[in-house]
Amino acid sequence: MQIQAYISFLGTLLTIANAGGFVPPAEWCLPNSGLKELSGCIAMTNREKECGEKPTDDEKLNCFCVQEMLSSYYDCKSDITRCLESPLFNPQFDEKIRKWHELCDDRLTSTSKFTTPTQPTLTTTYDFGACDRLYQSCASADYETNECSHKYPSTSSMAFTSCFCQPPVYSLMSECQYNGNVSCKRTTAAESNIYGYSFCSSFWSGSQTMATVHQTPSISFSEQPTIQVTGQPTQIPSPTGFATQTATKSESGGPKHVGENVQEELK
Repeated sequence: MQIQAYISFLGTLLTIANAGGFVPPAEWCLPNSGLKELSGCIAMTNREKECGEKPTDDEKLNCFCVQEMLSSYYDCKSDITRCLESPLFNPQFDEKIRKWHELCDDRLTSTSKFTTPTQPTLTTTYDFGACDRLYQSCASADYETNECSHKYPSTSSMAFTSCFCQPPVYSLMSECQYNGNVSCKRTTAAESNIYGYSFCSSFWSGSQTMATVHQTPSISFSEQPTIQVTGQPTQIPSPTGFATQTATKSESGGPKHVGENVQEELK
């Protein structure tokens, strides 16, 4: 998923957490969530809609003050936590649960027994701030590589290569495509697949010591995502537009217009 769509997705989740409404497809969740659908959120919105359509306040409360309604709040809270690998929206659901008790506790009989569903325990948490910073690296990489293209239109020239392969410019590409894949897409990445790696490696070997590429993921994991490593990063639905591109060359031996490739990541 592109980052603009993901920001919209977060807004949708906030709407669900606060007032119910449209339930996003599980395909919008992080790959490791394992969710086929957000069934708890579907149950929550359906129940709230059903109760809201009752003709009288008393009927509304009779519909609302049941185990199914309370459980759906916990279940949707669990769905969203797993979907995002983050407790980001827990306070909104906790407030909904508090209001349920405020409305319903006095209506419950002494024989009423309500259970609290088990909530998931996160072994990793998703850092949205880190992904926003990496998105800025992608935007900066796009700007810098386009600047090189404008200054040196012949992308097969040594002048263009020298411009693009400067460590400050290349490090932005590395941040975007290596750390972006590992930290935001939660998939694999390889240094050799960073756009420009092949021709910059040749350039560096002939003129300078190869710059150190920062490969430390911005987010630490207690367990690694279960994705098969084949040497090429897997393209999967994701919350950001960080996709590792394989470095390619034109027939003349130089790189293609780098800015065009990076720009695709930012749409």
